[in-house]
Amino acid sequence: MTDRPCEWLALLDDHRSLDALDALRRRRLADGSAPETVHSDADRAQRIHRQLVDRKRHGDELTVLNDLARRLTALRDPREVLDEVAAQARRLLAVDIAYLMLVQADGRLRTEVVSGTFGTALQGIVLDRGICLAGEVLCTGRPLMSDDYLGDPAFSHVEAIDDAAASEHLGGLLAVPLLLGDDTIGVLCAAARERRRFVHREVELLSGLASHAAVAIANARLFAQNSRTLAELEQANATLRRTAEARQQANDLRDRLTTLLIRGSGLTDLVEELRRSLGGALVVYDADDTPIAGDRDLPFEEATGGGSGADIAASPTEQLILRGPRGPVLVAKISLASGYEGCVVALRSVEDEATEEPGGLLAVGATALALYIASQRSVAEAELRSRGELVSALLSADTEEHVIRRRAGAAGIKLDRVATVAVFERADRDAAPVLRLADRLCSRLDGWCAEHAGDVVAFLPEAPPEAVRETLTDLSGSALPASVGLEACDGGVRGVRRAYETARQTVLMLRALERHGTCALSAELGPYRLLFSTSGQGDIRTFVDSTIGPLLEHDRRHGTDLVATLTRFLAIGQNHTRAAADLHIHPNTLYRRLVRITALLGVDWRTPPRPLEVQIALDLHGLLRKV
Repeated sequence: MTDRPCEWLALLDDHRSLDALDALRRRRLADGSAPETVHSDADRAQRIHRQLVDRKRHGDELTVLNDLARRLTALRDPREVLDEVAAQARRLLAVDIAYLMLVQADGRLRTEVVSGTFGTALQGIVLDRGICLAGEVLCTGRPLMSDDYLGDPAFSHVEAIDDAAASEHLGGLLAVPLLLGDDTIGVLCAAARERRRFVHREVELLSGLASHAAVAIANARLFAQNSRTLAELEQANATLRRTAEARQQANDLRDRLTTLLIRGSGLTDLVEELRRSLGGALVVYDADDTPIAGDRDLPFEEATGGGSGADIAASPTEQLILRGPRGPVLVAKISLASGYEGCVVALRSVEDEATEEPGGLLAVGATALALYIASQRSVAEAELRSRGELVSALLSADTEEHVIRRRAGAAGIKLDRVATVAVFERADRDAAPVLRLADRLCSRLDGWCAEHAGDVVAFLPEAPPEAVRETLTDLSGSALPASVGLEACDGGVRGVRRAYETARQTVLMLRALERHGTCALSAELGPYRLLFSTSGQGDIRTFVDSTIGPLLEHDRRHGTDLVATLTRFLAIGQNHTRAAADLHIHPNTLYRRLVRITALLGVDWRTPPRPLEVQIALDLHGLLRKV
């Protein structure tokens, strides 16, 4: 009988089944062994067998958990981690459904992954803390279970959540927290589609899986965050590199343009250097939208897609993107302290998101062009001042002729070649358009100009007055910014002086005749030229005084307005009603004024031919006041 325990141990050592142990029991009883001893040994062997099976199952489960932990650590995508955890929860606990709910930024739970469902009812469910079984787990941080969730009154229920659970026929439900340190980051749930009581071993198994899952989720989140951060850093570094390269290109271009400016290079050289750097055609326009460099055959409206220089000048930004003929084009303003001086247009099509590099280069080019214009203007202003002094001496009878010729020779000006003198009447408010027009005229005809006595005077060699007028029309069109008087010149100091006086007299007559913005020669003024010559003005004043002198004296002494009344009365054919209405006075007032006029001029002033003489005297008086 001493070998009996060894026989039982041999079966247990060979991992035999319970059927083998029961067969040994039957053999021992058949051999005549004592029933009490046989049954005691068999029961003990069966208990040991169950313990060995439980320990083997526990070891297998631990092995599975460890293997799962290794696989989870290899996953980098948070979504892949969630899917793997849900699938392994179903396999370990042999349940129908497993799902994970994670804590959101607002503190609520949201279903992120579901495995084993019929539909999508459970997907995206959101729970507040303390609501339903998962909400209770979030509050307590402890595992909770229910044999029959839908019928369990121990937990609060929400109709929408219960409807989703009913659609999946949920019965037994086990929920464990996803713990990361002291924080609960979510809840792992395992459910069966029938009543089921989860044992302590299953709770421990799912809790172990939840612990590994929490770490894996945190690691995946960190990896994803690090990946995003790394991508952002790489993008930022790429942007910095592009910015650094663009700035280096802009600095190199600035150095090259500065060198050209120092060397005194012209506008064409500057534009060509800028064009090479941009890699495309461009055109420079002045403040009047006239192309002055680059593709000079391209009109402003065509290059900018219909935009105007006034719109560009009014823009608060220094660069604009306009719709050009071949897509968006980049425009940079050329600005000085005095204001808008023009713009440079890059004809290469650019996209809104890719304008940093060409935009920076174009800005550098616009600055260089502004410096060039400012330097040229400073030189021009210095020359203008020098020429202004020369003109003052030239047109002054007090300066001797040989002194003027010496100064003109030093300035490179040949007075003997002057064929036309042009006098521009400066506008009272804005003289810039007049100065610009005179300067462009002189540039076209190889002349020179300067300010003198409130006007701008241009001296044009080898260009007769008609050619000068055609050039003015070509430069400004039919509308001139000021009246212009032209006079042919025989050359020399005396010839220039005579031509200037005549041209200036022409401008005065154009102003007196209210012919603003016109260009005329003195010969084209007809009788006005003779009447308002130096000798003719004395005769005109004698005629005016002898005809309406008493009327003028009365207005001067008494502050009345009889001259204006009579002028209007005669202009409308001596119509009393219309005259009173035009003068805004009562008809009786008009009658009283006419009585006074008759007393001053005599009763025959209304008898022909006196009305014509009076009207001519009134008109001449008005012109004398304007000359």
